[in-house]
Amino acid sequence: MWRRDFLKSAGAAGAALATGLGAGAMTDAGGRDLMDAHIALRAAHGRLDNLRGASAVYAHAVGHHQQILAWHATATSTTERQRIAALAADTGGFVGFLTYDLGMAENAAAHYRDAAAHARQAGDLSCCVNLIGQMSRILTDQGHYRRALTLADGALHLAGTKAHPAVRSWLHAVRAHHRASLGDARPAQQDLATAWQLLDRADDGEKPPYIGYLGAAELNKWTGHAMAHLGRTSPSLLRTGRATLEEARAAWPATSVRGSAEVLTASARIHTACGERDIAADLAARAVSIATTTGSARNLRAALTAGHA
Repeated sequence: MWRRDFLKSAGAAGAALATGLGAGAMTDAGGRDLMDAHIALRAAHGRLDNLRGASAVYAHAVGHHQQILAWHATATSTTERQRIAALAADTGGFVGFLTYDLGMAENAAAHYRDAAAHARQAGDLSCCVNLIGQMSRILTDQGHYRRALTLADGALHLAGTKAHPAVRSWLHAVRAHHRASLGDARPAQQDLATAWQLLDRADDGEKPPYIGYLGAAELNKWTGHAMAHLGRTSPSLLRTGRATLEEARAAWPATSVRGSAEVLTASARIHTACGERDIAADLAARAVSIATTTGSARNLRAALTAGHA
C-alpha cells in the first residue's frame, strides 16, 4: 500500500513540475509518464551516488529537490500538497544523506528535519521515522550517544507496529549500535534479534524504495558495529563481530561502492581490537582508497581513524 501511494504522490508531483500545469494535469496519461520520469530520476541519482559518491550527484539532486519544493510552495489544494510532499520527503532525505556524506553534518540534520516534516504532511509514517533514525546516526558519529539513543527511541515509539517492517528492522539495528556505544549489552543484543526477525518480513512487495538496500549484509554491518563496541568489555563478542563483518563484505553489492568503505572500516576497527593490526591496516587502506575515490568525507574520516587506532 505504501509504495502504491508513494508512486501516485510522486507521479503527481512529477507531472506538475515538468508541465507547469495545475493539479488537473496530474491525472492524464502524460502526467503518469512524467511521474515515472521523476521517480526514475531520483533512482538514477541514488545509483550514481552508490557508484561514484555524493559529489558526483549532489548538485543535480539539490536542483531536483529545489524544483519540487518550489512546486510544493505553490500548490493550491491539500491533496496536491500531500502528493508533492511525499516526493519532497524522499528527495529531501536523499539530499540530507548526500550532505552528511560530504561532511556537512549540521546542514544534513536540517535537511532531514525538513524532509521529516514533508513526510508527516504526506501522512507517511515509515518515511518520517526513517528520517528520524538517519538524524540519530549523525549524533552518534559525533559522539552524542545518549542523544542519538533518545532520537532512535522516539522513532521506534512513533513507528509502533504500523511502519514498514524494513524500516523498523533498520531502526532496531541502528538503536542496537547506539546502545552498544553506551555499553548496554543486553538491550543492544535484543535490538539486533528484533532487527533480524523483522528482516524476514521486509520483502513483502511494499518495501519503500529509500530502504531498498536493507538486507542481510546491511544488518551484518550494523551487528559488526555493535559488537566492536561491546567487545571492549566482552572480548568474545569481537569474534562474533568479525565473523558478521566478513559475511557482510562477502555479500556486499558490487553496485554499492561508496557504502563498502563503511564495511571495510568497521572490519578494520574490529581486527584492531582483536590485535590483528596488519589485517586492520590493509582493510583501512582499502577503505581510505574508496572514500577518496568517491569523495566521502564521512567515510574518509572514519577510515583514517580506524587505520590509526
